[in-house]
Amino acid sequence: MIEFEGRTIPITLAEVADPRRTVLLVWDMQNDQAGSSFNKDEFLRATPPLIAAAKSAGVPVVYAFATPYAWRDEAPAMIRRAMKDQGVGHPSELAPRRTRGSFGWQLIEPFRPDDDDIRIEKRRPTIFLGTEFEQLLGNWNRGTVVVVGCRTDSGVEGSVRDGFYRGLSMIVARDCVGTNRENAHHEALKRMERFADVVDSAELIAIWSAGAGAAG
Repeated sequence: MIEFEGRTIPITLAEVADPRRTVLLVWDMQNDQAGSSFNKDEFLRATPPLIAAAKSAGVPVVYAFATPYAWRDEAPAMIRRAMKDQGVGHPSELAPRRTRGSFGWQLIEPFRPDDDDIRIEKRRPTIFLGTEFEQLLGNWNRGTVVVVGCRTDSGVEGSVRDGFYRGLSMIVARDCVGTNRENAHHEALKRMERFADVVDSAELIAIWSAGAGAAG
C-alpha cells in the first residue's frame, strides 16, 4: 500500500483483490451465451472453484442476467445494428430475443446462485447502466470488481471499461471468461489490460484462500 494525500492506494494484486474490498461479478453465464463459447470447457472448469474461494473468503457474488428488451421496445439504433448483423431488411425479420425464464436465459450448468447471492437483470452489455450494482458497491464499501463470464468482447469488456472510468479497480480472470470467436476473445483480453488486471483464476484463489485462513 502507498499513502497519498490522505488516501491509501493498493499496489499489489493481493492488495487490490483483498476480500474485504472485492466483489465477484458472474456475467451472463447463460445457456445461449456461455453455451456457444469456443472455450466453454475451460471456463466451466475454472470458474466454480473461483466462486467457491470467493464465498469462503467473504467476497460477495453477484450474478448478472442478460434480459434484453423485446424488439418492439428497443432503441432504433440497436434495431438497425441488429438488422445489419443478421443481414435482414426489416425489423420483423429479426430473430426473437431471449426471454426471462427460457432455456437460453437460464444459467448454464453447474452455476447455481445461493440464496444470499445477488441476481441482477440488465438490458445493456455493461453492469453500470440501468442497474443497482453501483449502489451495492457503495453499500458494501467495496472498490474492486472481479469479472468472470461471457462474452469477453462484449459485456465483460464493456463493464471493465465502465468500472475503471468510475474509479474502480477491475480484475478479469482470463480463464473464466469466454466468447464465440477465439480471435475476438484474445483481442479483448489484450485491450482490457489497459483498464484491468488480467490474471489467472489460480492467482485470485491463492489470495482469497489466504484471506479466508487469516479470517478464520
